[in-house]
Amino acid sequence: MTLERYLATAQDLALRAGAELLRHREAPIVSESKGVPRELVTAADRASERIVVGGLQRAFPDHDILAEEGVLTDEPASRDGCEWLWIVDPLDGTTNFVHGLPYYAVAVALAYCGAPVVGVVHAPALKTTYFASAGEGAYQCVGGGAPTRLHVSKTAACADALIATGFSYNRNEDGTDDNTERVAAVLPRCRDLRRLGSAELDLCLVAAGSFDAYWERYLQPYDVAAGAVLVREAGGAITDYAGGDNWLFGDSVVASNDRVHRELLGLLASARR
Repeated sequence: MTLERYLATAQDLALRAGAELLRHREAPIVSESKGVPRELVTAADRASERIVVGGLQRAFPDHDILAEEGVLTDEPASRDGCEWLWIVDPLDGTTNFVHGLPYYAVAVALAYCGAPVVGVVHAPALKTTYFASAGEGAYQCVGGGAPTRLHVSKTAACADALIATGFSYNRNEDGTDDNTERVAAVLPRCRDLRRLGSAELDLCLVAAGSFDAYWERYLQPYDVAAGAVLVREAGGAITDYAGGDNWLFGDSVVASNDRVHRELLGLLASARR
């Protein structure tokens, strides 16, 4: 199975969508709620998605597409016979985008029989593109320069680790895990914590070795699919909170350099109520 064409198409569309996001930053940003408290959507999200999804529909008409805003698609049914699923986040980090922070990205992933095999994460304001395909390694391009290969860190203990996390929009509703107990469990045992507001870019920074690990709950497939390919191809590990494989369509994700993975899972488990 060759993934070259798929990767090239994903890169091209992500770059085009990123340029569209930068154009929207030049005008006043109008945001609206998506129906979940604190979760925003803008015209930029929708314009970016039209570029990516429209391009994928033309290039691969027989493939399914799962895109966050559903501008050109409905959420696909899992129909028999369709092995390929594109997973698109047209603007990961919308709150950052709205507030003028440059930490946001376009994320495009391709899954084959339920497993992500291609991932592209383009951060236009940072002029950085991360990309990977199964068996070919993970790479980044900065400022249009030549690709450089990524490798996870060699940190062996959480005490020496810089770890990232995130907080769900549903963080004060009854029965939800607001992540504060897990932060309280991990923070005293690691070098430090970061919360930057884009799950896909957090995963890319694990792949790049800047973060040693990352965890978060209540994410959607389009929040993690592309970055997960980067993590795995850079030599890292990605699981759910239980250490299993239900991270793409489940409700929890833990990514790491693999060396601190078991220790971090233990710390997260110790915080369960």
